[in-house]
Amino acid sequence: MSPSDSPTIDYDKLEQALAGPANDPELYKAIVNAPFDTHRVETAFMFLGIVVFLLVDKESGLIKRLALSNTELAKNTTNVSAVPFEQIDIPLNHEENIIAKAIRTGNPQDTTDWKFLFEPALTPDQARINQASAGVAYSAVYPLKARDGGAIIFSYFQYASNIGDVQREFMSQYAEIVRRRLASD
Repeated sequence: MSPSDSPTIDYDKLEQALAGPANDPELYKAIVNAPFDTHRVETAFMFLGIVVFLLVDKESGLIKRLALSNTELAKNTTNVSAVPFEQIDIPLNHEENIIAKAIRTGNPQDTTDWKFLFEPALTPDQARINQASAGVAYSAVYPLKARDGGAIIFSYFQYASNIGDVQREFMSQYAEIVRRRLASD
C-alpha cells in the first residue's frame, strides 16, 4: 500500500470492538484504542496518532477527558503535560475552546494549535508543549450527540493540508459508531 492508496477501514470490525466492553471504563478505553488495535496499518497510513474521548458532566458543566489512546504519541504528551490528563476539564460554555464549541453547535471543529483544545485548563504555551511532544500537526473534534454530550478528538501527525476525504470519512463514520454505542446503554 502506498500513501496515495486509500486504506480500507472495516467499520463492522470497529463496531464489534465496541460491542464487547461491559462497563463504561472498559468501553471508554475501547473507543480510543479500537482504531489502532483493529487497523494498525490503516491508521498509520492515515497518519492518525491519538484519539481522545470526552463526555460532558451535566452537574458541573465541565467536559471531562475520560480516555486517551495507548499510543506512543499520547504517552509523549502525558509525560510533559503541566496538568495530568484526567484533571484537564473544560467548561462547556467556554467560547474559545473548540471542544466546547463542537459539543454546543453539533459541528466538527479542527485546529493546528492545541491552545484551542486545552484553554482555559492550560496556558497556550503549555498546550503547545503538549502538542510538540506528541508530534501532532492537526486535530479534529467530532461531537457526540449521546448521553449529556461528548466528543472524540482525532489527532494526526500530518499537516492539515494533507488531511483529506479518507480521514474525514473515517472520523465521521467512527464518531457515528461511537454515538450509537453510547446511545445503546
